[in-house]
Amino acid sequence: MNKSELLVRGIHGGVLITLPDAPWYLQRDLLIGRIQTQERFFKGGRIALDVGLTEWSEDQLLKLLKDLADEGVCLWTILSGSEKTRQAAEYHGFFTSLLEPKVKNSETSIVSTEEADEVECLACLPRSLSENEVFRHDGGLLMIGDVPPDAQLEVTGTLVLWGTLLGIAKITSTEERATNIRLLRIDNGQLLLDGEKVEIPPRLQKHNGFVISKNEDGIDISSLKPGRLL
Repeated sequence: MNKSELLVRGIHGGVLITLPDAPWYLQRDLLIGRIQTQERFFKGGRIALDVGLTEWSEDQLLKLLKDLADEGVCLWTILSGSEKTRQAAEYHGFFTSLLEPKVKNSETSIVSTEEADEVECLACLPRSLSENEVFRHDGGLLMIGDVPPDAQLEVTGTLVLWGTLLGIAKITSTEERATNIRLLRIDNGQLLLDGEKVEIPPRLQKHNGFVISKNEDGIDISSLKPGRLL
């Protein structure tokens, strides 16, 4: 592959972009430039990114995530031959392998097929809500951004919120699948599940990353590894 080229191909659940061998900042500029020149093609979509052997740090990947969100694109998978990059990607909760649909679980899978299918079915909102905005979605949602004070997010089913909840998030469970909520951070926000306010236990409030689920025994809340949502 030419150093100035990148490859784009469709895959199940989105688009795979393979970047040429180059320092991380050149890969970033090449990627953002391509997305900006084909805005109508990429906007609102989800991409898997193959960075090859190039090393990316946690901070560099987080900045890339925000830059892509500003362009209206969701980054959800990072492929790499660099152990440093894979660890940084896993820290931020990205998939680090492409999961084929309807494959059976194996010891090498990083998530179960059920979890992968759940993520595949999520719609993507690659931005923060505006002040006083009320955003409603009838279905599962992956949101990259914050819910500011006085804003309200209403979702039916699963919610993955890569951002801070300062406003109100209302989640309505469905009979089709178990309700699963993953939040990066809550800061004076309110989370309502089927109309019931979810209280984060004091012992977990210092953590970043929560998973909230509801079953016949009630609401269960646990913390995740720092920075991870998957």
